[in-house]
Amino acid sequence: MGMKNDDDTVYCDVQMPLAKRREVLQLVTTMRESKAHPKLDRVFEHIQDELSTSIDIVENPPTWGPWFQ
Repeated sequence: MGMKNDDDTVYCDVQMPLAKRREVLQLVTTMRESKAHPKLDRVFEHIQDELSTSIDIVENPPTWGPWFQ
């Protein structure tokens, strides 16, 4: 049975300074809480998770893994 490839997912890797990450996180949170774009709720949630995680890694670097100096 062949695999059907109907996944139209796109990936976006955006790099920015920490201060801008905080600003984008606040913007996304505001947009999500406004409920103005209900179809994007899951997207906003994923953006919030990604930004929160990356901010946390910068502020509290793990003492293991590739980040450990």
